[in-house]
Amino acid sequence: MKEFFNANGIKGLNLSAIAIVLLMTALLVACSRNSTDSKHVEVDKNITQIYYIDKGETKIVSEDYEPVGRTQEELVDEYLEALSMDPKSYSLKKAKPDSLKVEKYNLNDGSLSIYFNSDYNNLSGISEVLCRATIVKTLFQIDGVDSIDFFVSEQPLKGSNEIIIGPMYAKDFINNTSPEDVFVTVYFSNVKGTALLESNLKITYDGNISIEQLIIEQLISGPLEDNMIKTIPDETKLNNVTTKDGICYVDFNENFLNKMAGINDEVVIYSIVNSLDELSTINKVQFTINGDTKKNYREGITFDNYFERNLDLVDGSK
Repeated sequence: MKEFFNANGIKGLNLSAIAIVLLMTALLVACSRNSTDSKHVEVDKNITQIYYIDKGETKIVSEDYEPVGRTQEELVDEYLEALSMDPKSYSLKKAKPDSLKVEKYNLNDGSLSIYFNSDYNNLSGISEVLCRATIVKTLFQIDGVDSIDFFVSEQPLKGSNEIIIGPMYAKDFINNTSPEDVFVTVYFSNVKGTALLESNLKITYDGNISIEQLIIEQLISGPLEDNMIKTIPDETKLNNVTTKDGICYVDFNENFLNKMAGINDEVVIYSIVNSLDELSTINKVQFTINGDTKKNYREGITFDNYFERNLDLVDGSK
């Protein structure tokens, strides 16, 4: 590289060399800035989740969501609005009904209190558990939200046992849904085998096993009350149960066809049908045996059609 002396006799570099050095420095700075900017964008990208339920109302499922808000209040508003929107996937649906409104909320020192209108009381059983789980799991993604309380018409939310739910914490919702004790109505036979008796059972539901399966397993196990008897034959195995478009498809093994001594055939069938029809998602039931529709379960009762609730068989006297 050529040297030169300026007017003061100081040795230095020629102008061409200086220009090259400055250009290289500018390029290095630009490259460094671009690299830093790309990394910054990647770090800033904040993908969270909005939670929904599957069409069968058996579990909660999430979809990716990139929030716009930055403050806690902005994110609460944004997430509550997102929970009111339909999911992208056709296999999912929102758990929060359109009639269910958030009237207000308070966020104070990490405690988020949400006040719903009276339509929250229309939710019951599994529908309420799943709706609550989608809301709290979504909102617990907000930094600084440590607990969530639900209120309905200014009153603390109560469970089906009339005990106040109280604050809910993130650790309670690690899995699909936290295990919840819910009450279901199932039907067993009276001791004469001529009518159905209503039994209110408490079962633990966590969203990993469908509520339909849990109900049938309760029927197979039999009643806890002394004035009732089980309706499903011993050694009966539930192969599969699914619900689609309001129809619950129940597939048993061949042992279900065994005659239950001392119990009317209709009582056997409608103990299952009436129990499943207690769920808001089910209107009809169809039975199969090892995947096949049997034309004759008993004389006058065939499996080639759907069964609907029959309250005429229910004895309200217990």
